Amino acid sequence: MPVGRSAVSMHLRALKDAGLVADRPVGNRRLYHLRREGLRQLRDHFDWYWERSLSAYGEAAETRAREQNMTIEQEVIVAKTERVRAPLAVAFEVFIEQKWWPVRTHHLAEPPGREVVLEPFVGGRWYERATDGTETDWGTVLAWQPPYRLLLTWQVSPKWTYEEDPGRASEIEVTFTPEGPHLTRVDFVHRRLERYGRHTKQMRRILEEKGGGPLRAFAKHIAKRRAET
Repeated sequence: MPVGRSAVSMHLRALKDAGLVADRPVGNRRLYHLRREGLRQLRDHFDWYWERSLSAYGEAAETRAREQNMTIEQEVIVAKTERVRAPLAVAFEVFIEQKWWPVRTHHLAEPPGREVVLEPFVGGRWYERATDGTETDWGTVLAWQPPYRLLLTWQVSPKWTYEEDPGRASEIEVTFTPEGPHLTRVDFVHRRLERYGRHTKQMRRILEEKGGGPLRAFAKHIAKRRAET
């Protein structure tokens, strides 16, 4: 080390106080090692920081565009938020399992399917499976960034049937933000509703009224798992 032993000890003590390293005595020495949990929390903090920095940059860019009389497409969204008592990675893992989805009340198939399946990769299918094995597509995975974000097409027409053209489909973006070691904020944003054209107001109203159902079901499922463990 190009610094004195006392300086090294001071830095190690600072890292230990921050929870990034731990140590143990071995004879007259102390051996230090990295703490994975501490590094995870540090990574989560930087992710939180950059998410907000990029969001602020986007808002500034839109403001600048408006000031210069540039045309920005008006995006119509419906946003829902829940906070769940679970670490970030756990919240993401349970969400993608889709075992909690309230398929009896939120479905496309008639009669309602038995389960909902989300294939965990870009291009994966999102669909409803009936007891007899029949599958009804809902959409596809556009972005897969565990454990922070996923983006899905929601290929449902105003008649509540499958829309084959993804260019006419809306999208669902789900982001996971850690707010503590055992608390995660889940933002469920239904966007691109303007693609419904003259049906936009109708779909927005329905999603405002019923769109929070799946996210509430997810939060209840997390709470039940926590109570059982």
